[in-house]
Amino acid sequence: MDPKIQIKLQDPETNSAILMMDALWKEIQIRYGFQAPNPMKGEYFKGPKYAFWVAEIGNRPIGSIAITPWNDSIAELDVMYVDPEFRGTGLASELINGLESFAKQNGFKSIRLRAGAPQPEALRFYEKHGYARIDSFGKWASDETAWCYEKLI
Repeated sequence: MDPKIQIKLQDPETNSAILMMDALWKEIQIRYGFQAPNPMKGEYFKGPKYAFWVAEIGNRPIGSIAITPWNDSIAELDVMYVDPEFRGTGLASELINGLESFAKQNGFKSIRLRAGAPQPEALRFYEKHGYARIDSFGKWASDETAWCYEKLI
C-alpha cells in the first residue's frame, strides 16, 4: 500500500465519510441497475462499538469501511468501498484487517456482511479473507439479491 495513504477513524458525518457513502451508493446503483436515494446516513454509524474509517491520500478520500453491532457478539461490516483507481493496491485488505482488529478488541465473535452477484470482485475478496456464505439475515432476509457472509474472529 502507498505510504501516502492514511486510514483514519472518522466521525461518519464528516464530508469525507459522506463522499465515500455516496460513491459506494452510486456504484451499487450502477451494478444492480436501479436508482434510489442513498439510504446511508452518518448517524447510522454512531454509538458504542460503532466505527467508521476513511482512507485518504492528501485530503482526497479514496476508501472506507464501517462496523455496526448486530448484537453483543456479532458485528456487521458496512460501507466497504475503495475508489477504482486504488483497487488492487492492498488498501481493501488494510481496511478489513483494521475492522477485524477493532471487532476483536470490542468483544465481537463474528462479522457479517451483505454483497451480491453484481459485485463479483467483492465476493472473491471476502472469500479470500475467510468469509463464508450464510443465509440472509436481518434487513437482508427478504432481499433476493443479497449474498450474506460471515467470518468467525
